[in-house]
Amino acid sequence: MVVNIMDLNFGDLIDLLDGEEFDEKPVDLKTFVTHPDYLDLPPLSEYQYTLIEKGSQIYKESTLIKLFGEEEGKRRYKQTCTEVIAQLGKGSGKDYTSTISVSYMVYLLLCLKDPATYYGKPPGDTIDILNIAVNAQQANNVFFKGFKTRIERSPWFVGKYDPKASEIRFDKNVNVYSGHSEREAFEGYNVIAVILDEISGFATENTTGHDQAKTADAIYDMYRGSVISRFPDYGKVILLSFPRFKNDPIQKFYDSVIAEKETIIRNEILKMDEDLPDGTINNEILVEWEEDHIISYNIPKVYALKRPTWDINPTKRIQDFKIEFYKNMPDALGRFACMPAEAVDAFFKSREKIETAFNNTALAIDSFGRFENWFAPDPDKEYFIHVDLAQKHDHCAVAMAHINKWVNIKVTDQYSQPAPIVEVDAVRYWTPTADKSVDFTEVKDYILALRSKGFKIKICTFDRWNSHDMMQQLKQYGINTETLSVAKKHYDDMAMIVLEERLKGPHIALLIDELLQLRIMRDKVDHPRKGSKDLADAVCGSIYNAISLSRFDNNQEIDIHTYDSVLYDRDFGKNKEEEVRLNVIRPPKMPNELANALDRMMTI
Repeated sequence: MVVNIMDLNFGDLIDLLDGEEFDEKPVDLKTFVTHPDYLDLPPLSEYQYTLIEKGSQIYKESTLIKLFGEEEGKRRYKQTCTEVIAQLGKGSGKDYTSTISVSYMVYLLLCLKDPATYYGKPPGDTIDILNIAVNAQQANNVFFKGFKTRIERSPWFVGKYDPKASEIRFDKNVNVYSGHSEREAFEGYNVIAVILDEISGFATENTTGHDQAKTADAIYDMYRGSVISRFPDYGKVILLSFPRFKNDPIQKFYDSVIAEKETIIRNEILKMDEDLPDGTINNEILVEWEEDHIISYNIPKVYALKRPTWDINPTKRIQDFKIEFYKNMPDALGRFACMPAEAVDAFFKSREKIETAFNNTALAIDSFGRFENWFAPDPDKEYFIHVDLAQKHDHCAVAMAHINKWVNIKVTDQYSQPAPIVEVDAVRYWTPTADKSVDFTEVKDYILALRSKGFKIKICTFDRWNSHDMMQQLKQYGINTETLSVAKKHYDDMAMIVLEERLKGPHIALLIDELLQLRIMRDKVDHPRKGSKDLADAVCGSIYNAISLSRFDNNQEIDIHTYDSVLYDRDFGKNKEEEVRLNVIRPPKMPNELANALDRMMTI
């Protein structure tokens, strides 16, 4: 390290000559996680501890020797990584682990007298840590909320930080920022570590028309270049995700760094009913998955890991997922065991999930294009529209969606995150004939009619094809318009809420057929040669607009997402039109505490 003596004050100079680098000697990771003075959390799994150690070791070899002795210090320094790639099953607590990792990294920096000087930077320079999520909702409501909670509940950090909207500024010019893949880059920042969270959800193709497309590869290259240029020996790029499909971004990055590995086949027999004897027909399913043991890497200072949910999260067992494996083995293997289906395959593999999501037979628009009497906006909600224009050959489709409410999704016993329930309010489409094209004026008038009914339209997006004139016309009426080319990343977001049964939409046969016919072709979502996906694109775009442009308010009510609540909402959706027509008032759901009390009274 080269330090300009003229830049140091007398105290710094004495410390440098003494070789003392710390204001406070740091504790080890396990103490930091579990001790009441620090995070006061339950112990982690060994895999979680390893991931955090690989992702947070930022000290020099000489420093580690002072802390741990010659042999142990050299061993720890030898394991210093500049890149960590982790394929981890859904529900493994990736975000929970990453918030702890960043907290520990900040702690290690704050224990130093002057972090900037320690790394040979001018005194007072900032040191920045970034978490880059898929979208704004993920950035604000998942990582940042969890990280802020870690810091606020820790006695050690009291008085050492200043929280902002999407960043926390710590003492000694150490900063943590929460961003997402769709915003501008953090140019000019002194980034020592960046976490690319759920990188397989980032765009895999250029859908913007710009040369600098914000694809997974481009984002990785940009941030790796930034980190390595500023902290070549200690800077880190951390990639976390479960794989969405075979050879998706996380799998490509993982495979690219491995020179040699041994793959072991693991298996488990799951009993649907534990009380039935072994061998009972249709009561047992065999689950097989691959376990990689990496022997060597192509490049130095890299750590890669692929493990199923139950190996990473100490609160989960494979038995917890037996229903998912029973209903849809290929999908469950991809999500929980990091073994996704082949790239060229059906995108939505479960008809049951699609039909559950789109089960509302009370359609807002009749066969003549007229609104039903019951169809009305919620004055407290914002609505999001996407338009897939077509004039001569395909369907022209318009879909509108909104966030119905927010629910708590449990990740671990100690950690949960808010997630939206999305409702697709209306889907209308126009079909051209051999002698008549779609009249775009009808499409425009329909959107204006929605606004006239009182729907607060937050945004109306269009596919780029032939959309400029209509966008300009709608802007003249005060409707915000933008372009959006629906791509695989948007369908990935939709697939997640379909899987978790957080989507309610109209039962339209053509729409359901389009969704079930979608295929993954060369990392793109497309329809068969004789099929279409116009309604599917319109719906997907409206859903994406709703979840990416809606922000959870910490002051609003949030429900617990349970099987009973899903059934209640599902039944109401089926009968909404009839109940409105008959002026039926549904009673509120009975609180669990009251229900349990009444049950106890019945047994007396």
